[in-house]
Formats: sequence, structure tokens, C-alpha cells
Amino acid sequence: MLENQLNGTWLIKGTTFPMWLSEKRKNPRITYKRTEKNAVELLDLVEYEVDGKTKQIKGIDRLGVNGFVWRGLGVLKILSSHWQVVTIKGDVLVIRFEKSLVTPAGVDVLVKKGAMIPDLHERVAAHYESFGLTAEEKDTLKW
Repeated sequence: MLENQLNGTWLIKGTTFPMWLSEKRKNPRITYKRTEKNAVELLDLVEYEVDGKTKQIKGIDRLGVNGFVWRGLGVLKILSSHWQVVTIKGDVLVIRFEKSLVTPAGVDVLVKKGAMIPDLHERVAAHYESFGLTAEEKDTLKW
């Protein structure tokens, strides 16, 4: 089941998302954890460092017809976004997210925490279609 495959912490290694392209935010990662409430609902914890301090963005992902719908928790409850798993190949995860009220559309290439994937950038560039990426996405990913 998809939610079981997503469970755990994933490090963002390649992205088109401006928030991660800034030198201000370092070491972005996402932890997905199934909630007790529902098998197709995940706690979504985004973490990154700013000036040596860990910042967090918390939300809930609910599986829908065309992927997941993320909804923020706490003061972020008014925000939502749509995203989908493009592919999971072992310890490599590719997600695509749609434009939202406050973010542009984009793609992230993530690696399961603790996994060593040598030459990931070269591998994705050479075989981008097998990772579910378009040529344009491959060319705009920053590593």
C-alpha cells in the first residue's frame, strides 16, 4: 500500500521548488507517518534548518482520486495543496505538486533517510522518463 511505502523520513535531493532553492533554508526533509485515524491519511512533517535552528511545517495528507490533498495544521489550516507520487523506486521517491494559493507547481526528488544512492543526479538525468519526469522537469531540477 502506498501509505506504507511513504512511511518514514525522506530527504529532498532534487527540486524545482523555490523555497528549497533559497540558500536560506537548508536540509529540507519530509516525514510521512500514518495516522491512527485512517490508513489513507498521513501526518506530513516538513523540516528544514534556518540559521542552525530546525523549522517545521505540519499538515495532514488525505489520499484522494488524483493523489493526496495536503491541509496545514494549526495556523496553516487555511492552506491546502494537491500532490501526487510520481514514482517510488526503492529508496527514491518522486513527487509532483500543483500550484496552490501560496506555492508554484513543482517536483521533488527525495531519498529515504539513511539510504545511499550514488550518482542520483546522473541516474535521474539519464533515465528521467523511468522516474516519471518530463524532459522539462529533468532540465529544471536543481540538486
